[in-house]
Amino acid sequence: MEKEKLYQKISQEILENIGGPQNIQGAAHCATRLRIVLKDLSLVKTDKLENIDLIKGCFIAGSQLQLILGAGTVNEVYKVFAKEAKLENMSLSDVKDIATKKENPLQKVIKALSDVFVEIIPAILAAAILLGVTGFLANFEAVKTNQTLYAINRLAFLASVGIFAVLPMVVVYSATKRFGGRAILGIVVGAIMLDGSLANAYSIGTPGFNPEILDLFGLKIQMVGFQGGIIVALMMGYIVATLDKFF
Repeated sequence: MEKEKLYQKISQEILENIGGPQNIQGAAHCATRLRIVLKDLSLVKTDKLENIDLIKGCFIAGSQLQLILGAGTVNEVYKVFAKEAKLENMSLSDVKDIATKKENPLQKVIKALSDVFVEIIPAILAAAILLGVTGFLANFEAVKTNQTLYAINRLAFLASVGIFAVLPMVVVYSATKRFGGRAILGIVVGAIMLDGSLANAYSIGTPGFNPEILDLFGLKIQMVGFQGGIIVALMMGYIVATLDKFF
């Protein structure tokens, strides 16, 4: 009961410092944060919000006010807050959709791009670090001459470059998922873009590079893969997601 009273007090203080229930467009929570989309962000008093019990920090991201409460606590506070603010149950994706509608076109583009890459950046960073480490170790004579050390370093190098070899496919997958399509379709399209029967795009400009050219109703199509084609991969992810939702 004491916790219930505490959460009620916290909820009331939050409402007082964000312009009241009438200033709320939607609210939900993730693993650690209470997320509130507001009509007028100028009514938010961040200094007072940060001094409320259990709130470990607050910040504004786009049109969302995010209050850090911690795992477990945020679930309990949200239940009471939703009652106090007379809010309907909303999912995190619902709140994100509401927040997106308030953004201008440039903000929407930037947000979409960040959402596409946020899932794959950890893999890229890890691969880049591993690539640097394996390249450094490869210079040591002990690694070159010892079969076991050489094998370990060679396999680690293979793991580090793997993500870059299929990066367009990974981007199509992530973009398709971000724009509301089924991710497996993005993987399929990405695999087509990198199919082994296509000429490698990195070979363009080298002597003797003569890719197969198809004639489709007068349109000349070079049978070249999309190695390094990140912009094309983003476009393909958006198109796949749009067609998937349409059909």
